[in-house]
Amino acid sequence: MTIKEKKIAASGLGWVNALLTPFVFMIMWNWFIVKIGAPHIDYWLSFGIILTADFIIMMPSQINDKALNGDVEYRYKLNVFSTSSIIMTMIFALIVHLFVG
Repeated sequence: MTIKEKKIAASGLGWVNALLTPFVFMIMWNWFIVKIGAPHIDYWLSFGIILTADFIIMMPSQINDKALNGDVEYRYKLNVFSTSSIIMTMIFALIVHLFVG
């Protein structure tokens, strides 16, 4: 895979992660947290909660030199890992939901 292809893939996966994460969070919230009395949430509220959490948790010290200097290989691997993590989380949540639900 060329550098240009990795750059495009990293950007695409970044957008997929940004849109998929709130969806997975919403599904998990409505499957598990609602059972203990919390209200249902929709996609946009989930998106807002994720943004708020990212804002609170993200510290300048966590931004590393590789990301700042535009290391394409690093961004590509990070986005592939993030997408895989989101998908695996959804699969495990589904399995747990089947046993709890």
